[in-house]
Amino acid sequence: MERQGPLTVELLAYAPVAFFHCQHCELVWQPSGVGKSLRQEQLASSLPEDLRAEYQQISDWVREMIARYGDRIEFRIIDAASIEGWFKAVRYGIHKFPAVIVDHKEKIRGLDLDRAAASIRERLAERSLT
Repeated sequence: MERQGPLTVELLAYAPVAFFHCQHCELVWQPSGVGKSLRQEQLASSLPEDLRAEYQQISDWVREMIARYGDRIEFRIIDAASIEGWFKAVRYGIHKFPAVIVDHKEKIRGLDLDRAAASIRERLAERSLT
């Protein structure tokens, strides 16, 4: 029996953004620690408090799912405000974020992470039967 790859879980959400310099500049800034503090400040101020709290909840959930299922699932976190996020939203007909897309099929809109976890559990169970 051929082993299937990991279950793909795409998560579209507004994500904090940090900007990086070119590789050469990063090498110069890295020893001084300046780049790190600037990025931490950018991340802290890049989202309003409510979206930052939502993103933290999503991050905690992703960590929990990875701890539970390991390499059986593969997460793709996509910033809803990015071009890729826009294309995914159009492709899947998503108008509310965050959204979780399990196995390119089931769409869970909003912050219903329990439903998303149940969908992941069901898809993995289906895969183990085949």
